[in-house]
Amino acid sequence: MLIKQALKKSWPTHFPEADYQFSISEIKPSPILLGYRNKCEFTVGTNSESGDKDCVGFVKGSFMRGNISIEAPDDCKETCSQVMIDEVKFFKTVITKSQFPTYDNVANIGVWRALETRTTQNGDVMITPIVDKRYLSSEDLETLKSYLKDSYADRKQFSLFLKLTGGKEEIFHLAGPEFMLEKLCGYDFQITSGSFFKLTLHVLRFFTKPLEILLSWMRIPIFLIFCCGTGTIGIILSKYVHKVTGIELIESAVEDAKKNAERNNITNVNFMAGNAKFITPGVVSSIPKSADTRIVAVVDPPRSGLHPDVISCLRKNEIIAEIVYVSCDIKQNY
Repeated sequence: MLIKQALKKSWPTHFPEADYQFSISEIKPSPILLGYRNKCEFTVGTNSESGDKDCVGFVKGSFMRGNISIEAPDDCKETCSQVMIDEVKFFKTVITKSQFPTYDNVANIGVWRALETRTTQNGDVMITPIVDKRYLSSEDLETLKSYLKDSYADRKQFSLFLKLTGGKEEIFHLAGPEFMLEKLCGYDFQITSGSFFKLTLHVLRFFTKPLEILLSWMRIPIFLIFCCGTGTIGIILSKYVHKVTGIELIESAVEDAKKNAERNNITNVNFMAGNAKFITPGVVSSIPKSADTRIVAVVDPPRSGLHPDVISCLRKNEIIAEIVYVSCDIKQNY
């Protein structure tokens, strides 16, 4: 009931009541309830209770009020896997022994800022320490890189990167494979340090299965995916459609999507980098029109929702037969 009320509040006021009569399916529980995320980012800073300045974990409190505290993730096993928790503990020893200071989130000074962890279902681990380059000279940076390589020298099934913030973002590959492979629905997906990849793989089938049924009976459907990321949804569903076009703002994600399509020998997909607001009209108008032309559009936007121009384009094109909206916030623009 609460979900329906929230949806009605965001429904256009000029639409009659009858237009938003709908049913809501039962909530489907995830088959995995503990450690369900394959990526977590942990902040480095001070724990206000113990005074430990090298704490690594989640933020508690308010940045705006300047009363934040970093809490270790030991009790967050619903979100973090034990592998991630162990990585956090080891990283804490690394930064404690280093010559560089941890970042002060109130004064906004320091070097060690955060730790990003990624894991796969077959046990691969990728970590990316995040540092502020404003407080590092060129010599300091090389010293820090060498220190990290030495600290993680004995690890197996492990990739090490370094991300610089405090200006133009830079990512360096320091050790191990440059990417991990995750198998999903029979396909292999390449994951790099900057990849935008599904965080909860175990529930993805709840989303793709109904789409497979929909696409299997439509005649010559063309699949448009907005905010396509690394191409996960498009590649999984490519065998059910004539053509897939994915649009994504982040160029590195599009490069990963193209590599994933090539790795899986998928030839009926095209991934494009750019702002959907400007690309969408041209993409839709370039599709050959016929009596059999049917377009299914899938939109999976960030929390800010879709740009009004994209919404308008989708609504005005009659050849778009179905729109599937994936929402991480039901108050988004749609």
